[in-house]
Amino acid sequence: MALESFRAAPRAFRVLMASALIENVAFGLIVPYLAIYMVADLHISTPLAGIALAGYTLSGIPGTIIGGMLTDKIGRRYVLLASLGLMSLTMLLYFFAVDFVTLFMVVLADSFVGSLYMPAANAMIADVIPSPGRPKAYGTLRIAWNIGMFLGPALGVFIVAAFSVRELFVFGSVILAGAFAMNIIFIPETKPKATEEQEVTFMKVFQVSRNRAFVMLCSMSAVMWFSFSQWMSVLQIYSTSNLGLSSSTPGLLFAINAVMVVTLQLWVTSKMVWFRRSLILMTGQLIGAGGFSLIFFANDIPSLAACIVIITIGELIYMSILSAIIADMAPDAERGIYMGFSGFIQSLGIGVGFFVGMWLLDVLPEARYIWPIFGVIGTVTSVGYVLLGRMLGPERDLPKNQPEIIQLKSLPLEK
Repeated sequence: MALESFRAAPRAFRVLMASALIENVAFGLIVPYLAIYMVADLHISTPLAGIALAGYTLSGIPGTIIGGMLTDKIGRRYVLLASLGLMSLTMLLYFFAVDFVTLFMVVLADSFVGSLYMPAANAMIADVIPSPGRPKAYGTLRIAWNIGMFLGPALGVFIVAAFSVRELFVFGSVILAGAFAMNIIFIPETKPKATEEQEVTFMKVFQVSRNRAFVMLCSMSAVMWFSFSQWMSVLQIYSTSNLGLSSSTPGLLFAINAVMVVTLQLWVTSKMVWFRRSLILMTGQLIGAGGFSLIFFANDIPSLAACIVIITIGELIYMSILSAIIADMAPDAERGIYMGFSGFIQSLGIGVGFFVGMWLLDVLPEARYIWPIFGVIGTVTSVGYVLLGRMLGPERDLPKNQPEIIQLKSLPLEK
């Protein structure tokens, strides 16, 4: 069924899925080892590593805004190509970093060009997939990402064993260049013709903030990522330095998360669309917060893996509907701007989370206290989804056409 739906989907969607998979193989090579590379290879202190990780996310904020504007102005295809091509270059520059200053410059450039990608990709899906099919379409995108996130760390283990962590960036650059070449040949433009005369300005970006329900949704998702970002940063250092586990542990934990998303995301999405969207988001955040709190008691790989399973269940529930809500809220002519604005707010949450997490890891008397702190933050703030549900109203909180999402309808939008 899933394979038949994928084959019936528009070519832009199919190429985008393949591109996202390849891109995330490169990303998956790096993420489990990035904090370790900073501390162990470049001998950067933990607080400075936290600043670099925060800088990576915060530098992406203008990238998401500009990427969204360019997506609406010049088209989805050109933005995707620019992002992939430049990412291939910035990924290679990590290889030449020698200290905090040079690393930080590369981090800022890499984050900026990489953040151009998501507004264009999300807008392209909204272009070619009608509203009832979007939860499944965005779920399929997450599967493609996580296949890459499974293959990347698995490949990274062999590269690190044969060479070193530094060589990972060379391999990642080559993989991104391959994704860039594939998109040049196969990806079509999908920007609706009816929006081609629309003016795209920074004033339109600021006007998005007048949509109170949309801003509330973005703010709540930023809080969620503030907590969830810890397992992409702090957990790498915590598992190896504080628990004394092997350097392959972060890659294993990422692989567990990726396998669960690949095998369960569409099934979870098919179940979640029957419930109120605000309730789905609240449930996902609460389960994830519980998983983070339980890391306090973990002291070996099996117990850490169990916590990651719980956190991933929360992520599966939360992400099953988030992108579809954002796409449904966005007017046709402002899809890129809406996607960019949501990425901006969420990136802010991740960046602050990176910095706060690494800072707490350095100042707390016992490192394990960090996990219940973020668990409590996630639990307390989840009550905001009650307000979000009221702001959305019954029609948007539980759309009547959701049971029709099974089929991905092909639209004649390809050029």
